[in-house]
Amino acid sequence: MPFVEWEERYLLGVEQFDAHHKHLVDLLNRVYEMFLSNEVAEGKLQEILDSLAEYAGYHFDQEESWMREVGYPKLEEHILEHKRFIFKLHDLNKQFAKDKSSLTLEIVTFLRRWLLEHIMNVDAKYGVFLRK
Repeated sequence: MPFVEWEERYLLGVEQFDAHHKHLVDLLNRVYEMFLSNEVAEGKLQEILDSLAEYAGYHFDQEESWMREVGYPKLEEHILEHKRFIFKLHDLNKQFAKDKSSLTLEIVTFLRRWLLEHIMNVDAKYGVFLRK
């Protein structure tokens, strides 16, 4: 069973970013599966965490560029949210590299909470903006 089930309520109405969000959920589910199967020691979890950070950066760049193009009024606030996430993710990644056993649950819990809250509360605002 996936850690996060994709639901229609996560759709924002911007096809490109809805696809990005689905991919981020898939990556999060892979992190969780590795956590459950204890693949941490094999280095695979670090690999997927790196992929998640890289893809999140790509997604944020695309999203911010689009927001500039459409004149989204809450762009600066949104950029700040992205920067906070990337900072926290890099911090967790560094801590995980030092102590692979203790941070795994913290990482998956943080990622799930942040991703769903961000989509449902922060990104949802640009979905509303687009529909107006």
